Order: sequence, then structure tokens, then C-alpha cells
Amino acid sequence: MNVDAGVAVPLLGWLSSGLAAVALTPRNRTARALLAAGVLLVGSWLCEGAAAGTDGASASGAFLRVLTDVLFLGGLASVVAVLSTYPDGRFDRAWTRVATQVLAVLAVLGPAAQLVGSSELVVGGEPSTAAPNPFAIDALTPLGAAGGAVVASEPAWLVLGVGMLGARFVRSSPADRRELLRPLAGAGLLAVLLVVVVTSWVTDTAVAVSVPLFLLALGLFPVVLLVGISAQSRRLAGDLAASRGRLAAAEDEVRRSIERDLHDGVQQQLMALLSLTDLAARQLRRDPVRAELTLADVRSQARDTVEDLREVVSGIRPPVLADSGVVAALESRLARLPETVQVDADAARGMRWPPGIEATAYFVACEGVSNALKHASGARVRVTLEGDPDQLVVEVRDDGPGLGTTANGTGLAGLRDRVESWGGTFEVRTDAPRGTLVRARLPVGALR
Repeated sequence: MNVDAGVAVPLLGWLSSGLAAVALTPRNRTARALLAAGVLLVGSWLCEGAAAGTDGASASGAFLRVLTDVLFLGGLASVVAVLSTYPDGRFDRAWTRVATQVLAVLAVLGPAAQLVGSSELVVGGEPSTAAPNPFAIDALTPLGAAGGAVVASEPAWLVLGVGMLGARFVRSSPADRRELLRPLAGAGLLAVLLVVVVTSWVTDTAVAVSVPLFLLALGLFPVVLLVGISAQSRRLAGDLAASRGRLAAAEDEVRRSIERDLHDGVQQQLMALLSLTDLAARQLRRDPVRAELTLADVRSQARDTVEDLREVVSGIRPPVLADSGVVAALESRLARLPETVQVDADAARGMRWPPGIEATAYFVACEGVSNALKHASGARVRVTLEGDPDQLVVEVRDDGPGLGTTANGTGLAGLRDRVESWGGTFEVRTDAPRGTLVRARLPVGALR
């Protein structure tokens, strides 16, 4: 990284784009990472300039050299966080979160190891700026070598970030891929221009055009990210408004359904029980034997009414769900179905999550199974529950012909709204003849 005034242009592009992104979507992790990258990279550039103007062998010079590397590596770690969460601010895989956290730690530990173990320190990775390190400890030379390896691995960090973005592209739906294509194309253009610049330096040819073009592309890349974050924010705002309308309509429909069930079922049964008890009271004075038979009918109908009431309550939220958790509730519910549904919940057995998360997972599984039995009659259906304290994942998979045009029906749309209202992700994949997969990922962290 050369100390050159031209570098300020792309760095200010990163900083201004990060500020704009945070202003537009302050809760978006990608926007915050973009701002952090801009701040750290600008700070590294300023420290590099300050280090170049000091006595290299002084304590202050050594400290500024190490701080330059810390800030620059921290900026790269933030760039990786941007690429791995773009554009919605969410890590779609646990390993991407761990990888970015490891890079953030290495950004501090690598230069710190150099400070205590390397006999010489450089500014920005330039060997010509090497200066004696007054803090070096001979016994810690291996540690310094390890720190130097971490600092020298800077290009691999960017490759990892682009790889995460590419993996996210492969796993995404066609609609999401359109949003991810812009930064991927931008990263490819930067890579081509970087190869041109390096080739120009190695072959000692003119770099008058290639370097400015690379710096211009480097400064425009965060603008591309900003455009994607902004578009995502507008789309989510529209989806949220539509989702709220659908949730309100669904809630009203559920209320009306419960009213019908209570009026046409339980209420009528209770009225019949009242009539039977009045009849038993009259018979008790004239014919105790017939009164006893009538009371037996009362007991039988009362048991039936209790069962019907339990069914109504189960449609709202099964009591076993609150008492024993989502695994027990699902096993109890699916065991009553006329067809066998395999439940694989060992990875979640004995664990509990917030009530809203468990209820959402329960209804996703029930609706997914219902759709599978309706559209894939005779197919094998498997429900899988996995989770940890930070999230709960539920999958319903069948090997039938697929949902076809019903993959985006109102039932699944309602489930998507319900899952996303908890900050989760919902997907339906259907490709004949491999069947259908319904998956909901519910993060607990969104409630904290």
C-alpha cells in the first residue's frame, strides 16, 4: 500500500459510501461493516503517512507501523464482513460468521506478534521502508514470523470475501442472484485491473492509465455496494408493508375460523349438554334409572366436547407446545396423521426457544406436511428440526413431484410472512422429480 494522494480518492469513496449506507439502513450489518471498512482504511492510510515521516527506529515509528497494519487488516476484515452479509446484513451460514470473527482477531494479533518478535518493521508491506524494531524480543522471533505471515496474507482475505459472496450467489434464489451479480462483476473488474497494474509494475511498462483506472474502480466499488444496500432497503420496506397487510388478513381469517368452530361445534355441544342436564333433573324425580342413563350420555358428550375444544385450541397453540416444546408438539401432532411422517429431531430434543419461535416452527412444519400430503400423495415425508441457543431450523422434505405452480400459494406466503416477522428466512425449493423442500431458519438473536 503506497502513500500516495491518489489513494485518498477511493478511500474517501469507501468512507462516504459507508456513511450513506448507515444513514439509510442503520440496523443493517452490511452497512455498518461498510462504514467500519471506510473508517479503518482511511485511518490506516493516515497512520502510514505519519509513520513514513518518523524515525523508523524510534518507539513512536514502530508503534505507527504496527498500527498501520492493524487498521488495514481490520479494514480488510470489515470488507470480508460486507461481502459475506451483502445485501441484507445476515450471515447465511455459521462458518461465514466464524471466519469474519477470526479475521478480526488476526487483524490485531498478527501485527502485535510482529511488534514483539520481528527485528524489523515495514510500512504498508513495502520492504524499502524497513526499520529496526526497538520492541523486538529475540526469544519471540518465531512469533514475529507467524505475525509476518498473517500480515502477508492480506490478498487471501479478499479472495475469501469474494468466495463467500460467490457461495452466497450459488445458494440464492434467481431473484436474489440479480442483486449479488453487481458486486461480483465489480470484484471481477477489480481483479482484472489489479492484474494489469501488477503486470505493468513487473514488466516496467507505463502505468499512467492502469493505476488511475484501478483507483477509480476501487472507489466506485463501495458505491455499487451502497446501491445494492439501498435497493434492498426499499424492497424490504415494500415487503414489510405487504407482509403486515397479509398478516392482518390472516389473523382476521383465523379469528373468524375460531368463531365458526366455537359457534358451530363447541357451543352447540354445550347447549345440548344443558338440555340433557335439564332432562336428567326432571327424570331424577320420576325415573331415577332413566336419569342415570341420561347422565351417562352427558358424561360421554362432555368428553367429546372437551376433545373438540382441545382440537380448536391446538389450532391456535397446542398446550403441549408450551408445556414440552416444539419437538414434543410436532411428534404428538404428526402421530395422529393417517400417513406416516418421519421426524428427525434428535438435534433439537430437550432444547427450548422463545414461545413465538417455537410456535412459528411448529406451524411451518404442520403446513409443510399438510402441503406434502396434499400435493405429493404417497410420497415419503420427513420433518427435520435442528438448532442451538442462537437459532432454530425446521425443514419439511418430500420426494414427490413438487408443488409446481402452488409453490407460492397463500398458505406458504403466510408462513413466509410469519417467519420473516421474527427476523428469519423462509425458502421453498421444488424441482421435479426430487420433490419439495420447505425450510425456515429462525434466529433467536433477533429477539435480543
